[in-house]
Amino acid sequence: MITIKDLAEKAGVSYATVSRALNGRAEVSETTRARIIALAQEMGYQPNAVARSLVSQKSSTIALIVPDVSNLFFADITMTVHKAADDHGYTTMVCNTSWDPAKEQEKLKIMVQQRVEGIILKPTAFIKPGILEALSLPLVLFWHAMDDNLSYVEVDHAAGAQMAMHHLIEKGYKRIAYLGGVETSPSNQIRQMSYQKALQEAGLPVDPRLISYGSFSLESGFKRLGSLMRLEQPPDALFCGSDLIAMGALQYARNHNLSVPGDLGIIGFDDVACASLPLVNLTTIEQPRDELGEAALKALLDEISVFPKRTKQRILIKPKLKIRSTT
Repeated sequence: MITIKDLAEKAGVSYATVSRALNGRAEVSETTRARIIALAQEMGYQPNAVARSLVSQKSSTIALIVPDVSNLFFADITMTVHKAADDHGYTTMVCNTSWDPAKEQEKLKIMVQQRVEGIILKPTAFIKPGILEALSLPLVLFWHAMDDNLSYVEVDHAAGAQMAMHHLIEKGYKRIAYLGGVETSPSNQIRQMSYQKALQEAGLPVDPRLISYGSFSLESGFKRLGSLMRLEQPPDALFCGSDLIAMGALQYARNHNLSVPGDLGIIGFDDVACASLPLVNLTTIEQPRDELGEAALKALLDEISVFPKRTKQRILIKPKLKIRSTT
């Protein structure tokens, strides 16, 4: 690997002169600068980004830490953040925590060691106040800040769950099950509380047997609907914690000749791209991923620009009800 020292020896100048020439410093004549730059290109010199960041205290790199990058929702968020960061001259390092709080803490520690300039984090679970702020980095959460000093960007999960439940109740469904995602997920817990509140407001019973948690996956939705249908009084509708859960349940219904939306109404959450395909046509709650990702990146850049001060931004984005053929 060609170093600045190699260039200096080849050009017959000092290490400092090469460094000044490559960094556009005024202390070097234009003739010398042009000769050193041409020599660097000829020898295939590549700047050492790590060394440069140690000197400048800027890595031009941010971290995005999400629970499951294979999930279509988080995949879309990742692409949006990556594109927005790229437009602003930042490289994005993506970390996957697999819904594991211990792994999340490990990734946060590694990102600090990697000297990223800021972090966008979707927490896997509630985190005690002060822990994240102690990282001493610009930080934006995809969740209500658990520390008053931290900024967040989030969809209004309570409003989205209320939209879903009110829609099902208005359609005449009375025995509605909640197929949640990972139980520790903060957004999942908010949706479940709104589910129970909507039932109580409508005068419908809250049956604990109709509330379950699992992974945000097709297989999870398929298996859990199978368990629910074996109850003496199975549900007549499902409010699912994600579109993937809902599509898994939809596949079970079709495999077992259940009419959707006649025998069973199904509503998801996210509005991933395949939810609107003709063979799926899933009623769902849209989380606008582009808006979320772009708002989070902008909020992080604002944090970076004033750090160590905190901007303490509170950005709540409205979800939308997308009515299709499963309700």
